[in-house]
Amino acid sequence: MAGHMQIDKIAARRAALIDLLADGRPHPREEIWERIATQLDEDCWGKVPQEALARDLAALRQGGIRIAYSRRSEIAGYYLQYPPLERPSSPQYEATNWDLIAAIGQLSVAEKNRRAFAAADFALRQKKLLLAEEQPDWHDAKVEREARRLVFGENEVLE
Repeated sequence: MAGHMQIDKIAARRAALIDLLADGRPHPREEIWERIATQLDEDCWGKVPQEALARDLAALRQGGIRIAYSRRSEIAGYYLQYPPLERPSSPQYEATNWDLIAAIGQLSVAEKNRRAFAAADFALRQKKLLLAEEQPDWHDAKVEREARRLVFGENEVLE
C-alpha cells in the first residue's frame, strides 16, 4: 500500500476529500487540509495547499461530482451538493449486502485503497493464469497485455 500511495498521492487525496465531504455538512478549507493530512500524510498537500485543494476540487467537479461552497458565516465551507441518497431497490437476481457497504464506508481511505489495489492485483493474476493456460503458444508479454486489456480495459500497456 505504501508504494501505491507514493505513486498516486493525488488520487488518494481526492478520494479522502470525497469521503470527508460526503457527510453532508460544510467543511472550511483549513479543516479539510488538517483532516486529510491526518488520514494520509502530513505533506499530502504539497507546498501550496490552497492550489492543491483548488486543483482537486476542479478535477472532481469536472468528473461530475457536485461540490458546492456555502458562504454563510455560520456554515461556511465545501460540501457535496446532492439530495440525500436513497437505497435503490435491488433487482431480484442481485442482492445488495448493505451491512458490508456500511462496513466499507467506515474504513479509512488508506484501507479502502489497499483493498482496491489487492482486488485489482488478484483479478490480473487470475486472468493471466487463465490466458496462459488457454493460449499456451502466447509469449508472456502478450499474455500480460491481453490480461490487462481484459481486466482494466486498457488498449495499450505503458512500459
